[in-house]
Amino acid sequence: MIKLNLGCGSVRPQSWINTDSSLNANVQRIPLIGKSIARLFNPVQYDSSNIVYMNLNKKWRYADNSIDIVYASHLFEHLSLKATAIFLKEAYRTLKPGGVMRIVVPDLFQISKKYINEYEKLDSNQDTTIFIMWAINMHREGQYGNPNFFKKLVYEFQGYPHQHKYMYDPKSLSHTVLKYGFESPLLLEYGVSTYINEIKDVEGTKESYLSVYLEVKK
Repeated sequence: MIKLNLGCGSVRPQSWINTDSSLNANVQRIPLIGKSIARLFNPVQYDSSNIVYMNLNKKWRYADNSIDIVYASHLFEHLSLKATAIFLKEAYRTLKPGGVMRIVVPDLFQISKKYINEYEKLDSNQDTTIFIMWAINMHREGQYGNPNFFKKLVYEFQGYPHQHKYMYDPKSLSHTVLKYGFESPLLLEYGVSTYINEIKDVEGTKESYLSVYLEVKK
């Protein structure tokens, strides 16, 4: 089976094709010197070099009807609307008939409910916005510290800060995906899949976000 784990970050199971466009992640793949070079601009170190570079703003290099599973966790919300359209068109094109796509995104509905509940419980002297600003990834000035000139150039090249470009709830995510021809939508939960036997490979630790887990088939 050919299983794509898009925007993999540090989750890089051996039986999957793990892709990332991060400069840091890809520089670290260089034998012997990669990690030393990466330390100059990013302190995050990865244990595995099992990734390939992939730019999701462009057509995927995979053939029509060649992929069994497309998986993307907390990537979709970072795509522009134009890139979202490219992603869904390419996922549909490259998946085999009956192939599966699983998209995981922050759940705006659950996040909003949590914010409202906290707002109603806290008094007027407490900051009620900290959680929701973190959850929707807005207004996080200074999150990269005070970078030097070299780091600023790298961050500019990488499009930092990597803030959310769109937010979804179960209804809006389903509506967006189904417009591109997918069918049999299922809303599930962390580590639970109807179509993907290997889901524990990519969701095997713990949930870190209030999220939507949507599976569809081609």
